[in-house]
Amino acid sequence: MIAVTIWSDIHCPWATTVIHRLRAARDAEFPEVVLDQRPWPLELINREGTPQKIVVQEVAVLASHEEELFSRYRDDSWPSTFLPAFELVAAARRVHGLRAAEDVDYALRVAFFRDSVDVGIEDGLARALERAALLNPGIDAAAVLGTWRNEPVRADVMADYERSKALPIQGSPQVFWPDGSTSHNPGLTDHEWVRGIPRLRSDDPAAPGILLRASIRG
Repeated sequence: MIAVTIWSDIHCPWATTVIHRLRAARDAEFPEVVLDQRPWPLELINREGTPQKIVVQEVAVLASHEEELFSRYRDDSWPSTFLPAFELVAAARRVHGLRAAEDVDYALRVAFFRDSVDVGIEDGLARALERAALLNPGIDAAAVLGTWRNEPVRADVMADYERSKALPIQGSPQVFWPDGSTSHNPGLTDHEWVRGIPRLRSDDPAAPGILLRASIRG
């Protein structure tokens, strides 16, 4: 197994776009690679939740680049915290290991961004787990949810968060490649906020796959 470690926030649309593209590149060429998803909760870093209006604006920009990933958020129940979602990924890692945790992480992102699921509550987590089990039939959704309920998975999240403070993380996502190099938001770094609106100046959808290939093949 070859691990690519990604530090990001689950409700970061930039990270979700990079992860979506990286999964596609991995599936096409490197099935032995696993994306080791690690928590970088912006609500802890910024000491406040990310305003819904910011996420919605960023989604509007990225939706034209990855149409199948994003929808307008339609539920009145917006997550007040994303820590339960991070905990569910930690629970999947405890039960099944890194690949299951990767698939649960991705399912949470799709549930939130495409299907307007509140992944801050148990019902939303259970719905995301159903999707994860479709992606990976080896996932025992009941066992993962039971671990989330009964084991100290918040401690796992907080231990990772403390570990992240010693790493050269520029923002969400920060990708650490198998060759020891690291990239922030590959393919999407050329963007900025101008007069309250995010502007994506250029987009290279192939960048995550190119970097993955280079880090493995040299």
